[in-house]
Amino acid sequence: MFKSVLLLGAIVFSATSWATSSLCTDDNENCTFVLASESSLSHVVNQQRAQTRLTPYSTFKIANALIGLERGVIKHTKQTLSFDKSKYIPQAWWPPVWKLPRYDLNGAFKYSMVSVFRQLAVDIGQPAMAQQVKRLNYGNGDISSGLDSFWLGGSLQISALEQIKFLQGVYHNTFNLKPSSLAALKEIMLMEETQDYKIYAKTGAGKLENKSMLGWYVGFVETEQGVHFFSANITAPTYAQVKTRRVEMVMAHLRKQGVL
Repeated sequence: MFKSVLLLGAIVFSATSWATSSLCTDDNENCTFVLASESSLSHVVNQQRAQTRLTPYSTFKIANALIGLERGVIKHTKQTLSFDKSKYIPQAWWPPVWKLPRYDLNGAFKYSMVSVFRQLAVDIGQPAMAQQVKRLNYGNGDISSGLDSFWLGGSLQISALEQIKFLQGVYHNTFNLKPSSLAALKEIMLMEETQDYKIYAKTGAGKLENKSMLGWYVGFVETEQGVHFFSANITAPTYAQVKTRRVEMVMAHLRKQGVL
């Protein structure tokens, strides 16, 4: 049903092993990396893959949180968030951070708490979610496969290049968003801060239809030289490989390109 996922799973994933370098290269079809300045692309690895739409998995939490803030479902980042435990039943395999007694937006975003964001989508509602996803020009804009799951291997798909356009639009507020929503989003997205830079980002991961794992890392970096937007995705046999590789790859490219 979701042709780009099938295509990528059939063609891209192969027995090719990662090189000793952390960099994604044009001869490795299992990855892509895109870097952009405030207004234009500056570096693309594997153009075809960068144009291929894939399920966003937890990188959609950027948009989901923003929509919740815009709609007033979330008033501020310290608001207690909950979920229907009879519908989203806690599982034995859940990591400990998914079993905390309470969450706010900061914690739910940091720990990528899926059930909280599935509940948030339900609380936003189908009409409002559809309208806002289109407003944000997010990938193919298709939420038809289920209000609480369309970004989890469902109908919503987005390419690495489209992730960049979305992030640029949010950062420069071309979507006419509330300043309070943007401030809250930056607060929860801040992953690393040094004297030289601030990294705002979100990971995402999940299975493709061929059972290999897809991993994302998207965001932007603020430095004295300006803002740089990045988007990367990879496929690997296991989640452990994806989890380690996606951030390492982005950081290596940001250093090579002189952003960090």
